[in-house]
Amino acid sequence: MKKQAGIVIAVLVTVLTMGTAFAIQHYASASQPVSEQVTSRVSSSSSTATSSVSQQAATASRTTSKKQATKTKRAATSSHVKRQHQATSRATRTRTSKRHQTSSSTKQAQSSHVTRRATKQSSTTKTTKPATATKKTATPTVHLVVSGYHKTFYDGRVKINSKSTAFSVLQASKLKLVYQNGVAVYVSSVNGLAENDVKVGSGWKFRVNGKFIDKAANKKAVVKNDTVHWYFTTKGY
Repeated sequence: MKKQAGIVIAVLVTVLTMGTAFAIQHYASASQPVSEQVTSRVSSSSSTATSSVSQQAATASRTTSKKQATKTKRAATSSHVKRQHQATSRATRTRTSKRHQTSSSTKQAQSSHVTRRATKQSSTTKTTKPATATKKTATPTVHLVVSGYHKTFYDGRVKINSKSTAFSVLQASKLKLVYQNGVAVYVSSVNGLAENDVKVGSGWKFRVNGKFIDKAANKKAVVKNDTVHWYFTTKGY
């Protein structure tokens, strides 16, 4: 009887033990999904929040990038417009400068042409005037030689007119003369050299074209290109 009671008790203990173990296992398996679900939900919520934050950050980043790109495009457009404006201004200035230079060159060329024409006309006028003056003032001349005693007092050309004589030609030399005026002029001294200074009988005579003239000097007419020679002689002729 005691053995049977011990067996029964052992069986009960075993059953209870097994029931308790089964109950504990069932409870553990039942509580574990709930924890996992909570964890999953928290994880999902966190993931959703993280994704939302990431999306917002990405959206903000895209918006910022778009704004920056827009600003960059505007800046580039503004810079391009400014460059075009500057290039247009430079081109306009260059064209204006070229037109001004062309106009200035044209004016200078016209002025130079007018100046050259005026110079040519002036040169022609100047060239013509001396010719006219030469024709108007082409006064005839004679060659005058005044020879003292071993010395020449004058050798050059003297202007004459239709009334010129051998004596008037001598006066035109501007030498200092001493003479006796009258119907027949007599020259006694030329340039300080007087008759009889070298010896008795010496004095002044004259020739025209190499010929001795035996008459008063104021009576001997001279013409263009004649040669009149007044000389001091000690031989009386």
